[in-house]
Formats: sequence, C-alpha cells, structure tokens
Amino acid sequence: MKAKDIMVTDVPSITTKTTVAEAVRIMKSNFGDESFLNAAPGLIVVNERGGLAGILTPLSIITAIMDGAPEGKSDPAFFGSLCDRIKDLPISVIMEHQPISVTQDASVSDVARLFLTHRFQRVPVVDGKKVVGIIYRSRLLFAISQSLQVAP
Repeated sequence: MKAKDIMVTDVPSITTKTTVAEAVRIMKSNFGDESFLNAAPGLIVVNERGGLAGILTPLSIITAIMDGAPEGKSDPAFFGSLCDRIKDLPISVIMEHQPISVTQDASVSDVARLFLTHRFQRVPVVDGKKVVGIIYRSRLLFAISQSLQVAP
C-alpha cells in the first residue's frame, strides 16, 4: 500500500500571506462538529507558486498567542489583547516551516514511522513541490488495521 492509496486529495490550504485571523476562521469552518474531539484541524501553507511552504496547526496559533504572556490571567479581555497582537500577522510568521512530506509512492509503513517519530497529526503528500494530498493519523490507522475491524 502506498501514500496515494490512503491520502485525501481535498487539502485545506492557505497562502503564506493569509492573516492569522483569516486562518483561524478557515480552520474553524473546516473543523466541523466541535463535539468531534479527535478531529485534527490544521492547514497546509503554500507559497505563491503552490509549493509546500509549511503547516499551520492549532498549537502554532496558541504558541503565538501566548508568547510572552504572564501566567495566571484568564479573563476574556486578557486573551483579546493577546489575540489583537497577532491577528493581522501573515501566517508565514507563525507557521511551522519546512514540514516533512512524503511522495505519492511512499510506503504506508514509512508514513507510519514518520507519525511515530514526529508525533504528527497529518503529513502532506507532494508531487515535486506541489501539494497533491494529505494523510491524517486516523486514515493511516484505518488503512493499516483492517484486520482489527470487525464487521457489524
């Protein structure tokens, strides 16, 4: 089994110039049902040529919001002021640069090892520099554990 066999081709992506506020709006709209606790919202960041530039995760945004914030404060006005500091920044400032990716012909076992080594929730699939898909942890699990699945 290869990466192309389990990847999702509808890749949620933004450009490096997208603002943090817009990225959060897009991430939230792609997230769906908030009661689905195992969802892995995140966005692939592409450059102006459509090539992979980075990944934006919820943790990237939380890190940027909380950077330098004192401990112990938790009122909405405090978080509002922290958000105001970063909302107009381009994603290129806070995204994870140089993400690890795989090609469509990567073996599923190699993809699994990447998930284990780096604790990723998603891995972009590229053809050259162009993003053509994405593999999520849950999709990988379902692909490699078919013998564990019991028919209803």
